Amino acid sequence: MNPGLSEGDICTYPRSDGTWGFFWVQRVDALPDGREALSLRKFDTHTVDEVRREDEADVAELKTIRLLGHFPIVGTRVAEARPQVIGRMPVREEDLEGYRIWREAFDQGEAGVFTLELEQI
Repeated sequence: MNPGLSEGDICTYPRSDGTWGFFWVQRVDALPDGREALSLRKFDTHTVDEVRREDEADVAELKTIRLLGHFPIVGTRVAEARPQVIGRMPVREEDLEGYRIWREAFDQGEAGVFTLELEQI
């Protein structure tokens, strides 16, 4: 189940500790079992205050924050986190090194997809 997210979306989601986390969607792939895998990278920050799409300065600042490594996760787990799209950032080829490594290993049956809650990754 894709929560309506697309490649390049910057999203926020509520965390269990009352703060807001952020991630960037790099790819959306169909899995052999009919589910979808979203390849995400989290921003190395979280905030107490919610950031919304109309908070353009905050979204622009977010784009300057370091991104953590790539992780593929099933779309149902992302949907459970109730993400909200707050901006977009183009996905460039040079951003996809981790995705390409995972995708090659996945296609060879040597890598999987996270099924943990988004916050636990």
